[in-house]
Amino acid sequence: MRTSETIETLARVLFELATVADVVDAVGDDLASVTRAVRGHVDLHQVLRDTSLPAEKKRDIMRDIFGESVTPEALAIVTLMVERGMIDSVSDLARIYGETAEAERGIVVAEVTTAIELDDSLRAKIIKQLSDSMGRPVNLRERVDGTILGGIRINVAGRVLDGTVTSQLEGVRQALTTARQGGEA
Repeated sequence: MRTSETIETLARVLFELATVADVVDAVGDDLASVTRAVRGHVDLHQVLRDTSLPAEKKRDIMRDIFGESVTPEALAIVTLMVERGMIDSVSDLARIYGETAEAERGIVVAEVTTAIELDDSLRAKIIKQLSDSMGRPVNLRERVDGTILGGIRINVAGRVLDGTVTSQLEGVRQALTTARQGGEA
């Protein structure tokens, strides 16, 4: 089994465990926390990648650091990944788990790109409008891209709604290059 297939399988198993225990959201939050902790602490990352360290020692380290703060389901799967030398794939597990949870719940994901970070009020308006128009709950995946100058681009359900300044300027440029040239009539 390829690594990506293994991660997808682990994410699916974790989702099933979390569903039975009614901790789907908590597990998603826990995976994000573990990912941040491992990325943010070079020493921890190196220890968990160390192939000379026995699996039992790695298990103890995981339990000591995360045992009280994350759900047993998340801890079990992440610890298994550490033991199998897959610590670098924990962020992939978190992403795929989140996608699985959203799909199973019928949540539509909208990718929103703006020149600056959205404030809470605008975020809520976008979610409400998209949810109303789609007839389903919507989660936003936000990205800031200063090259769009202003406005917003939304990718949702295979459609692109592009209200960025960059695309508007491109439209003007196209109109000017295709306009008839000439003097007064």
